[in-house]
Amino acid sequence: MNGAENPKIIRLNIMETNRKVNESIEAVLEQKKAMYQPDFDKFVRFCEEEGRHIDFDAFEKYLHQSVTEQQVKYSTFNRRAAGVMYFLKDVLGMGQTPEQKRRIQIIRQLYNDEKYLRLKPVRGVRAERQEEVLALINKYDTNQKGDIRKRAICFVNLITANRPSEMVRLKISDFDLANKTVWVMLKKQGEMKEKRLTLDCVLAVKKYIEVAGLRSGDYFVGAADKWGNYKNRMITERSYNRLIHDWLGFAPYTLRKTQITHMHRKNADLATIAKQSGHKSLQTITQHYLEVDNADVEEYL
Repeated sequence: MNGAENPKIIRLNIMETNRKVNESIEAVLEQKKAMYQPDFDKFVRFCEEEGRHIDFDAFEKYLHQSVTEQQVKYSTFNRRAAGVMYFLKDVLGMGQTPEQKRRIQIIRQLYNDEKYLRLKPVRGVRAERQEEVLALINKYDTNQKGDIRKRAICFVNLITANRPSEMVRLKISDFDLANKTVWVMLKKQGEMKEKRLTLDCVLAVKKYIEVAGLRSGDYFVGAADKWGNYKNRMITERSYNRLIHDWLGFAPYTLRKTQITHMHRKNADLATIAKQSGHKSLQTITQHYLEVDNADVEEYL
């Protein structure tokens, strides 16, 4: 073809690229459907029990029952609403009228009524004093292989205020120990975030890497046998939750909340806290992390 490219090969390349793009999009959509499927299944059972069509009218009645009869928590209500809404609009392609939207907003306002107000507070994990948590972590400051791993993991989780989903995805290559930083994969936001480390934390990580013989592509948490021998695989978030609870006596989110509260007590502004914790919303930090805790109240009683 006198040096010209074969048009058939070009067309095949275009088809292959299109296929890969479509597969990626479908994978994201399937992941979202799987996340909301349990809430939609509950809605479907409600419709079957009451002989209703799956539509926005039934959705309104389902949410009303969730509040008035089941008396679900406000956070559960919002999760159910988001899940069913996604299926109705994005999966089934149904349209919602302004009146239907308005009526659902009114049902949500039932949580402001005295009868349901107790369902509104989010009772999450409480923050501990950072010095007390560090004391728990430092009980693993030994030369035992298993203890070295435990201390490094707990230390990083505390200082970075990482979520469990972020901890299990950390790799050794994400650390820049010379500059006391680590790049964290924020699965929830779909981005990478640079976070700072303290010198003590850096030293704990260095010791762990050296003793376990970790390489660049290895998972930071990974797995370990009963003798503390490292295995390079990503564990589940549930397994990670169980590990931290076994090591420290509380859930990983206590480490996250403790660090955020500690930074606040040291007069860090919300933007600085958000940079380290990976929050996009400053309002979320204020509402769910920086409330006055019992220890502060007791100081003034």
